[in-house]
Parts: sequence; structure tokens; C-alpha cells
Amino acid sequence: MKANKKFHYCWVILAGCCIMMSIGFGMCLNSVGVYLPFVADSLGVTRGQVSYYMTIQGFGMIIGMYLAGRMIPKMNIKVLLSIATIVMAVCFLLLSGGKSLSRWYVVAIPLGISIAFIAPLPISILISNWFEKKRGLASGIAFAFSGITGAILSPIATRIITTYGWQTSYRVYAILALVFMLPTAIFILETTPEKKGLLPYGITVSEQHKQSHQKVIAANYGTSMKDAKKMPIFYTTILTAGFLSIAGGFSQQFPSHAVSMGLNAAVGSTLVSICMVMQLIANVPLGILCDKIGVRLSATLYSTIGGLGAFLLATCGHSSLMYVGCAMYGIGICQTMVISPQVAREIFGKKDFSQINSIVMIAFALTGAFSHTIYAGLADMRGSYVLSLTLAGIFYVIAIGMVNTSCLGGKTLMETNKKMEGQTLPE
Repeated sequence: MKANKKFHYCWVILAGCCIMMSIGFGMCLNSVGVYLPFVADSLGVTRGQVSYYMTIQGFGMIIGMYLAGRMIPKMNIKVLLSIATIVMAVCFLLLSGGKSLSRWYVVAIPLGISIAFIAPLPISILISNWFEKKRGLASGIAFAFSGITGAILSPIATRIITTYGWQTSYRVYAILALVFMLPTAIFILETTPEKKGLLPYGITVSEQHKQSHQKVIAANYGTSMKDAKKMPIFYTTILTAGFLSIAGGFSQQFPSHAVSMGLNAAVGSTLVSICMVMQLIANVPLGILCDKIGVRLSATLYSTIGGLGAFLLATCGHSSLMYVGCAMYGIGICQTMVISPQVAREIFGKKDFSQINSIVMIAFALTGAFSHTIYAGLADMRGSYVLSLTLAGIFYVIAIGMVNTSCLGGKTLMETNKKMEGQTLPE
């Protein structure tokens, strides 16, 4: 195996993950909130009714994550991601011609499935396979790019919508998907480093193996899916992902929240941009913290900040305080996709990570799907988003309890996995 190169291909994989994450996830989920008020007005329906589309899309993601967790280790990831990209682009084109709410509901299923095959589950698997060391940093960088796209595209999409209509904006999204993601899937990404004759980043070959020219592979350590399902911490790990997801699911409601406060659409898109920018800024430090102080303390810190931000948004009435609360809430959101896979990886290891993480991310998608309907539905009933934001803060408090329960309960497993990191076996 080629192990001692100054430049490791893992960084090319990381760059590809950033592209897939920014377009495949950031564009589809983190910037789609700007459409909701315009589509609702155009179709003559409520914001809550339009938000059901996000819920249905979430169910599509659940189906996709279940399939992706089993298909990615067995099939060519280039083919899977290419098909998913084409499906995503077609879905955006179909939405651009939608004149009834039923089309959104129908298209939401294949769109959700395509998202699941692009991000975040495949990204977590790729990073787990390619990075034995600095996984937290790599995850933080990759998932930060969902915030980059959201921050950039939200105001751009708003401008396109107000100038040319939301139909044109959806067509632009379809083009972006094909132009950026399809070449990445075909020419850059590879499932494992072994397929390129490499070892994961952080593993070095011993002098003994070098001299004997013996080929080695990375140790496949950890807990099997069968054994993990017998452990209570497996289910608290799932709940951790669920509560982090639903706690951070309010971000798509910021444009509608601004309108309910008597502010214009530009303020709403600014709130989305601030939230996404903070995800960008805070993601990389979060990854570094996960590598340095561990996932438990990192998640506790970020959930505390995110929860306080939600409570501030629920109680403040001034736009400047809303911006501060939004920034804090954005810090909390950025952990949603970084922490959940990291908890699963650190506790259960890499042996059956793709299967275990697919279940964890199903919880992420399921609760995230309900979050849009819950927050928008409560706002429709009460005429404001105060209760919705308060509930988001409470969910962060619960998430703190879940992640601490999981990591403290899995302390022995985590210590065993740590000892196995960087180990090799004869091929």
C-alpha cells in the first residue's frame, strides 16, 4: 500500500464532499425556506400547508437513508451519486412548473431520496472511511459547506424570486445541481482508500512491513450492528440525532417569522444568511473540539449556545437582538450533522458504521421532517412563532441529556476503539 505521501488523496475526497454537501444538502434544505412564503401566496395556501412538502421530503430521505446505508458499501458510489444528482435536478425542474400543491407533495418523495444518497449519510461514510485521524476536523469542514451555500443562495434566490419568479429560481437550482455535483460524483469520489491503493489518513505502515513489502489494510474495529441493537446506548444515540435535528429545524421558518413580526422578506433572508454563516464559522471549530476534547463536551457546549439563541429569539422583539439570537441558534444547528455521526463512530467504531449511522441518520431525517410541520403549524394556530422557538430551545436541553447519556454509557467502548485507531492488519 502507498502510505507515505506528502499529499494524501483524502483531502481531494474532502473537497468533493464539500461540493456534494453544499449543493446536495445546503441548496435543497438550508436555503429552501425563502421559497415558502412566495409559493404559499402564489398557490393561495398557508405556510403550514406548503411546509408539509418538507415533511414528505423528510420521509423520502428516510427511505433513501435506509437504502443508502446498505447500498453504498456494496455498489459503486460514483454510479449511485450520479443517479441521485440527475433525479434531484429533474425534481427541481418539475417543481418549477408546479401550479398545484399536490405536485410538491408528489415530487417531495424522489427529491428526499436523492438528497439521502448525496448527503449527509454518504459524506459521513466517506469521511469515516478516509480519515482515521482528524475525523472531527474533516466533518466540520464538509458540513460547514451546507452553511456556505445557504448563506450565499438565500439572498440570491430571494432576488431571483422577486425579479423573475420562484419558477425561474427552481430552474437555476436544477442547473447548479448538474454542473457542480455530477462531475464530482463521476471523477472525484471513491468509497474507500484501498480502492486507490492507499490507507486512511492517520495510518502509517511500520518499518517491519515496509522492509518485508507486506501489504496491510486498516483494522476494521468496532461493534457489530447485531450487538449494537442490544445496547441501550444505541437507542440514546438515535435519540441524540433526533433531538438535535428537531431542535435545529426552525431555520427554514425565519423568512416567515420575519413576516409575522411585521418585517419584510429581505430581513427574513438576512436571518437565514446569518444562521448559515454561523454554521460555516462554527463548524470547523466544532470539528477541532471533537478531536481535542471529545464529542460529548463539544455537543453540550454547542447545544447550550443554540438553546439560548432559540430562547432569545422567542422573547426579543428588536431586530438587532433577533440577529444575535439567530447567530447563536446557527451555532447550535451546525452540530446537527457533525455530532450525530461522530457519536455513533466513537461509540460503535467503524465495523458496521454505515449500517449503524444509517439508522441514526434516519432519526435525524424523521424528526427533521416533522419539525417543519410542527413549527409552522403552531405558528398558524397561534399567529406567531414564540411557542415554536421556545420548543426548539427545550429540544436542545433534551439533546444535552441524550448525548451525555450515550457517551458516558459507551465510555468503555469508546476507549477500546481509541486504542484500535491507526492499527493495521495483513491484507
